[in-house]
Amino acid sequence: MWAMKGNLLIVDDEVDLSWSMKELLEDEAHHIYIANNGEEGLAILRSHKIDCVVSDIKMPLMGGLQFIETARKLDFNMPFIFYTGHGSSELKKILNHLGATELLTKPNYLNLEIAIRNVLSA
Repeated sequence: MWAMKGNLLIVDDEVDLSWSMKELLEDEAHHIYIANNGEEGLAILRSHKIDCVVSDIKMPLMGGLQFIETARKLDFNMPFIFYTGHGSSELKKILNHLGATELLTKPNYLNLEIAIRNVLSA
């Protein structure tokens, strides 16, 4: 059994999916926060210690790309794992440039769980 480490932020406009991810990952993190878009995600980053972010790409108000760009400009350097149904090789290149850790395709929960465990136990 590995030691739980860190706080996780899930940013996704699909509320049911966010809660499903939270239930799935509750044994992997100390605390899990949920935001419905990048703007809410930034507010949580500013007010809580977050060790890893799981974010969708396409969301209203502020999508995943703008969210990671803004977070990096504000010196939030935690790992970002993108979990989306809209992945592509071009998107992967952009996300790598922005320092994203992973780009995973919904709804593969096993890969998400493994990625979170790897990041939070590092």
